[in-house]
Amino acid sequence: MNLLNKFSNDHENVSWELKNCYSDGMGTTINQIKIFTHSNKRTIGVFSYQVETGRVLFCWYKNLRRTKKENIMDMLLDMINYSKGETEIL
Repeated sequence: MNLLNKFSNDHENVSWELKNCYSDGMGTTINQIKIFTHSNKRTIGVFSYQVETGRVLFCWYKNLRRTKKENIMDMLLDMINYSKGETEIL
């Protein structure tokens, strides 16, 4: 989650939260990362991924799109690179 902390440090008005969305107790766990603004609590991004494999199941952040085998770490790096130079995220 260091990448998410870096992202929110680079963008003062942005925060994130992680929650568990699903677990079958047999090796399938799905977490969701929600990225939102402080000022109006508006959601600006959502990533869902399988914890055991890191495979991204859903991505919604501006124009970013996932590939079939996209990894959560790669998606977060893409998000950071995509947003470089932006001082304010609405």
